Amino acid sequence: MRHVTLLLAILLAGLFIHGLWGCAGRSSTPATPTSQAARPETRPLAERPGPGQTPAAAIPAEPAPETADTPPESDLSSHGPLDPRQCYDFRPAGGKGRCEPQSIPYCRCRSDIDTCRLGHENGPLTWFACEEKRGNTSSEPRPGSILVLAANSRRGMPTGHTFYVEAVYPEGTSTYRLILSHTNHDRKCSLEIGTEALYDRTAMTLDMLTGAWKNWGRGLRLAGFILD
Repeated sequence: MRHVTLLLAILLAGLFIHGLWGCAGRSSTPATPTSQAARPETRPLAERPGPGQTPAAAIPAEPAPETADTPPESDLSSHGPLDPRQCYDFRPAGGKGRCEPQSIPYCRCRSDIDTCRLGHENGPLTWFACEEKRGNTSSEPRPGSILVLAANSRRGMPTGHTFYVEAVYPEGTSTYRLILSHTNHDRKCSLEIGTEALYDRTAMTLDMLTGAWKNWGRGLRLAGFILD
């Protein structure tokens, strides 16, 4: 009987020691904090750049819509057709009719200036006088403006003449080199493109450097420029 009691005591002691060892093993592994388990997963928007690298720009999910502040694209045709020949539909004189296009219709087409239409017989100087009353003239040339010559009876231009100003290059304080085009320089409505002239703003005179009027076109008086 004593042997049986001793055996049971040894067995119970072994079970007690085994239980203590198992508890110690389980407590060695730390439990995950509840706050970390509940924390939502986060991802960086972009990788952190290394030394000397430029941060990557964030890419929007959708392109930003256009707003009224977006500048419009430049309109290259704002001064009429870029090709002068688009404004030149030659029609020879017939019977009592005159050839076309005369200098005014050509310049109106090139510049898109459609104001001061005073009738079929409206001439360069009457057009200029009308635009002057509207405050639309100047002594300073601009690309896209209309150069109006004053009357020149000696050269058969009692009502003046018009040129379209293709380009303006200042040369000094009051001198400009102009690139011009015009029609009817020969009274046959021929077209002349890329004519160079020197304009003196102080004297309001024009010297033709190239073109059909080169030999005699010196000191031509100007009325001024009709602005676009």
